[in-house]
Amino acid sequence: MALAPSASNITIRQTLDVLDGPFRTVATGVAEDRYAFWLGSGISFGKVDGLKKIIPRVIEFLRQRIDRTNANCAFATALNRALALAGLSDDEWGRVNTELEFAAWPDQAAIVGRLTNNYSRLLEITVAGQPEDYLLWEGVGVAATFANPTTEPDVEHLCMAMLVLEGAASDIATANWDGLVEKAINELTGGIPKLVVCVRSEDLRQPKLAAQVIKFHGCAILAVSDEPHYRPFLVARFSQINRWAAAPENRAVIGRLMDIAVSKPTLMMGLSAQDSNIQAFFATAEATMRWPWPGDRPSFVFSGDQVGADQEALLRNVYPQAYTAATRDQINQQSLVKSYANPLLMALLLSVICDKLSGMVDMAEGLLDQDGKNAVKLGIVTLRNHVAGLDSGDRIEFVKSFIDQTSRIMTMFRDGSAGTAPRRYNPITSTPLHQIAGDQNIPSSGLTEVAVVAGLLGLGIENGLWSLEGIDSSNPADGIVRISTTAASTKMVLAANGRAAIRLQQNGHIADDEDAVLVYSAERPPNMTRSPRSSPGRTGHLGLREVSIYDLLQVTSSADDLMQHFREEAAI
Repeated sequence: MALAPSASNITIRQTLDVLDGPFRTVATGVAEDRYAFWLGSGISFGKVDGLKKIIPRVIEFLRQRIDRTNANCAFATALNRALALAGLSDDEWGRVNTELEFAAWPDQAAIVGRLTNNYSRLLEITVAGQPEDYLLWEGVGVAATFANPTTEPDVEHLCMAMLVLEGAASDIATANWDGLVEKAINELTGGIPKLVVCVRSEDLRQPKLAAQVIKFHGCAILAVSDEPHYRPFLVARFSQINRWAAAPENRAVIGRLMDIAVSKPTLMMGLSAQDSNIQAFFATAEATMRWPWPGDRPSFVFSGDQVGADQEALLRNVYPQAYTAATRDQINQQSLVKSYANPLLMALLLSVICDKLSGMVDMAEGLLDQDGKNAVKLGIVTLRNHVAGLDSGDRIEFVKSFIDQTSRIMTMFRDGSAGTAPRRYNPITSTPLHQIAGDQNIPSSGLTEVAVVAGLLGLGIENGLWSLEGIDSSNPADGIVRISTTAASTKMVLAANGRAAIRLQQNGHIADDEDAVLVYSAERPPNMTRSPRSSPGRTGHLGLREVSIYDLLQVTSSADDLMQHFREEAAI
């Protein structure tokens, strides 16, 4: 029997199985914007230096500034205090040589390891004549490390940005100082404001946008650009962490966080919850309004390989009566998605899009009965899984290609133009799943018919009728996908209506005489092309075929009939 994948090697496709199975209520909850995302440094791993790099930098920063002619050198004193925190043995003290770079010290790894869980006390060390946050601001190098404008968003940041734009992540809390989530949203919207960043209480008064991120340990971007107002809010030192909850300047922000913690279940990613202020905060939230266990969905969910000691302590605080020796293992199991944020966020995005499209199938106007709609929904799941399976291991390239291809599909569908790269992300809807049924703009948008097309494509894959081939998104003449059968490979293009179809022709995306299928959401307009059903003749192909999903839904009641009519009309 194959071992279950670990959080570090699980694929997007395998993560979808987890979300479809034991964590289905979590996936639905995310689609309905029920969960608050609590993000830690783990989502920026590889993009922003972690403690394993920061601690050696601080030690070396102090070592380089020692004045060996001064017996009372402030930097030597600070370095000795730092080494004392590491609990060096007599032998280790004997091997300390400040003439050598810290990287060359024989006990370097041991010192860094011990200081990793003591980082806040390390940064508490002061240097005589320097500001209290000198080791953080200068030693760590806040500007270069956390506010470097050349640092690009990674998979996690791009996926969080797409979830925000899909209306599935309106509340984000983070201990991260970097601005990579903000940068990702800025890139995917072309600079259109969608995210409110809150660090100080005054920030809560900004106009509401698609989402709000509360950076409760501060923001390096703002600290660098507006040092007087935001540098004091960078929380890293031991005293700051302990004072955080009681500080008057934090009262309003903590109040907002408390409202989120008691009104929305928590989904933690890359956050160990080791800081005492985080532990105390959730204990206070439990005392304000307790989350039940068991409930209708997990109230606290961690992304990782195991429930660590700090996360277990948090669960003990938030479920003080339910968390017993008899229930501990079960609660831990139900609180852990064994997938790191990298595959999990992409899987959640695909799940959200799939759930939205499935909801739209129920809104499609026509004769299709419930069994037929259910079959189409299963087809959408198959298509979703097919997309997830395209991830070859280069996750960032997969995510960027997903953004480019889906945005291209939606702009061609709506506007008849593929646009130019880099393309902005176009969400299926900007509203969460539970608001779709009441959105009066959706029925006239053509999206319900697009959902049916997605289901038909998936059913074709499921039943072995065809496979789907990718296209070159840089080629205007390519469609949105190629449908490959044993007989042929056919280009397919979507159009919301006749206007979009005309623009597709004008922009060179389709031509009258090519072997392609133009699929309308709305009724097919009369005489769109000169010869939509021209005979093969000397060209050897069928020419452009036009299919209206709306028209097909008016004459078919079952999924089998719908598929048969679609294949006949499209000549596939």
